[in-house]
Amino acid sequence: MKSALCRRLTGLALTFGAVAVPFTLSAADIALTEVQRSAPDFELELLDGERLDRAAMLGKVWVVNFWATWCPPCVEELPAMNTAWVTFEEAGVGMLAINVGETPDAIEGFLERVPIDFPVALGDGANALPDWDATVLPTTLIVDATGQVILEAAGPRDWDDPSLIERISALVAD
Repeated sequence: MKSALCRRLTGLALTFGAVAVPFTLSAADIALTEVQRSAPDFELELLDGERLDRAAMLGKVWVVNFWATWCPPCVEELPAMNTAWVTFEEAGVGMLAINVGETPDAIEGFLERVPIDFPVALGDGANALPDWDATVLPTTLIVDATGQVILEAAGPRDWDDPSLIERISALVAD
């Protein structure tokens, strides 16, 4: 049963151009990979109807998360992200959840069960994931105020871990 579910999830993930990674969150799941690349030019519609583009992100550190409602590791990490959002917002860090191509109705139905208090964007997995170099779900990228992707987390993380929050919040002062 479990392997059939994994095959189905993997098949769905491949349809959107990403693979959902296995997960088990613990306090040790806070490692981030240092990278250096420009965030792509983009314009996405937010769930509330507003639009967000790369230019609007400049001047602020951002946590950009790629996720899907059908991705168990994504769902597992969202409550911790939501908890971290309170501190990030106070520190001046932006946060954005880019869904990989589901309908607004599907996302809104999901959010009734698992709230996300930070902005949610309607993404297109076929384009957004490759543009951002995201190959697994969830993928979270930390974008500095100049528009450079400087840190990456492929797979779930314990986003409300104090040392992880401190590391990202400290980027605002840099």
